[in-house]
Amino acid sequence: MITIKKKAAEIRICLLGEFTITSGKARLSEKDNRASKIWKMLQYLIVQRHRFVPHNELIDLFCADEGVGNPANTLRTMIYRTRGILEKAGFDMVDEMILSKSGGYTWNNKMAHTVDVDEFEKLYFVANSNAKTEDEVDFLLKAIELYRGDLLPEAAGERWVMPLGRRYRAMYFDCVHKALKLLILKDRIEEAEKLCRKALSIDSFDEKTLEYYLRSLIAQGKNSEALEEYKSMELMFYDVLNVRFSEDLRKLFNQIQRPVIDEDIPLEEMLEDWLRDGDFRGAFYCDLSVFKTICQIEARGVYRPGKSTYIVSINVDSNDSDNKRTGLMKQIGMAIPGSLRRGDLFTRSSPNQYMLMLHNLTHESCKALVDRIMRTLDSKKVLRIEEVSIRALTPVQPEY
Repeated sequence: MITIKKKAAEIRICLLGEFTITSGKARLSEKDNRASKIWKMLQYLIVQRHRFVPHNELIDLFCADEGVGNPANTLRTMIYRTRGILEKAGFDMVDEMILSKSGGYTWNNKMAHTVDVDEFEKLYFVANSNAKTEDEVDFLLKAIELYRGDLLPEAAGERWVMPLGRRYRAMYFDCVHKALKLLILKDRIEEAEKLCRKALSIDSFDEKTLEYYLRSLIAQGKNSEALEEYKSMELMFYDVLNVRFSEDLRKLFNQIQRPVIDEDIPLEEMLEDWLRDGDFRGAFYCDLSVFKTICQIEARGVYRPGKSTYIVSINVDSNDSDNKRTGLMKQIGMAIPGSLRRGDLFTRSSPNQYMLMLHNLTHESCKALVDRIMRTLDSKKVLRIEEVSIRALTPVQPEY
């Protein structure tokens, strides 16, 4: 935030998160201002406060698409209106805030002021200095607190905002990752969980933060919550990014399902605990790694004439648009559990594919079950499915 002192008045400008200018009771917010070009030009002058901005540069950014008239006059009118908006909001010395010079304009950087991004950078570099101190985590947390959101979010798509926005976001998540590591080492788990929630609200797809978030839940014994978060985020990665989780996150899934036990537990008590936490409604959904493990276990089984285990894959057209593909995958994911038996299981093996494991069926009954799923999808008039494959899982003989 920028502070310009005049007697008792202070002017504060926030660049991170919602862009606002305040001074005592006077307040100017982007949400209150509909003159977007004028507002963005004011933002630009403040972002470029360390240099003189030529007329041509401002015209190219904010006046080039006017199409008619004299661009220089248009620019002068925009500057005049900018000062008028500040004055109407109750700010003093508006003529001294934006200075006119031959050939351009500049924000008056000689006035005493502080900038929130400068404070953020200062705390960042102190925390990352070679001389580490016991207060390192405190500097990191102060920097994180200053980061109320991305740089000028309403102008995030502007070419002059994007490079700086990416830089500050990268610095922010560097602070977050280092602070989380220290908080967990210091056994400040609840603080780590709270920080993860805030960071994920800024970027839901930061895998490192997601990993720390799941670990903080596990450390508090919230395995069920961690499992639900994992499944929800995994589907979001598939639907939005069209990618799978990293190997580290997939390994963490097994840890979530296998809580650490510090002492021997009687068999009956352990079984009661396992069964109490289970969801026995419909078919069993599992991670791909679990599906693979069960597949390997099944392949060790003894052949039973007439009945077998079948693996089914359902693939959607990867050439469809993201929205269409996402919609179809959701429809399939909703149709599968109610169509299978409780002893069957399924997984989402890729952004475009589900896999099913069907037990103790003949080929004909397996095909009939898959046809039932297809009819359910047809009744909802969802998009065409690209391919359905059915293969019997035959026992594998060991090689000696």
